[in-house]
Amino acid sequence: MCYAQYMKEVGRDLDKTAEKYMLDICQGNTDSIAALFELTYKGLYCVAFRYCRHSMTAEDLVAEVFANIEYIASHYKPGRSAFNYLCKIIKNKYLNLTRGEKRRPIAPLNENILATRQSIDDKVTSITVREGLKLLDDEEYSVIYCKFYMDMTFREIAQKIGKSLGSVERTYKRAIGKLKDYL
Repeated sequence: MCYAQYMKEVGRDLDKTAEKYMLDICQGNTDSIAALFELTYKGLYCVAFRYCRHSMTAEDLVAEVFANIEYIASHYKPGRSAFNYLCKIIKNKYLNLTRGEKRRPIAPLNENILATRQSIDDKVTSITVREGLKLLDDEEYSVIYCKFYMDMTFREIAQKIGKSLGSVERTYKRAIGKLKDYL
């Protein structure tokens, strides 16, 4: 049901009745909360849905308004449209919700999801590096392997493969350049 249909169904007495319930809530009549909810829920839901385009979020916005209805009713100024006042509160709550989503995640991060993502990222990186290593000749591969997998210094690599220190460093730079171009 859209907002226009709701307004036709409820009629012009909506504001008078809603105002009466709001004033009763201010005076501590808790029975008026249920009556106000019954009277305005469909219309407020339509307004909330118009903003957020998600049914569960719209229901949450309306529920949040009625969870704080005693405070909201205490700030209501008699003589103004009570329904429009509630609609304005729905709009403000939606705006606060969207602003908050930009600043922080909606739900706390799940450790299992993060570990799974890290595992997938590691596998993709591993496959990519493995493919890149295929581009290297034997000397370049040996230098990269010794440097990163064996954690050897250039001097140790030079002694192991029987090359000069300068030659090992140039081979390393050439291999890294090929890997950067591939990645």
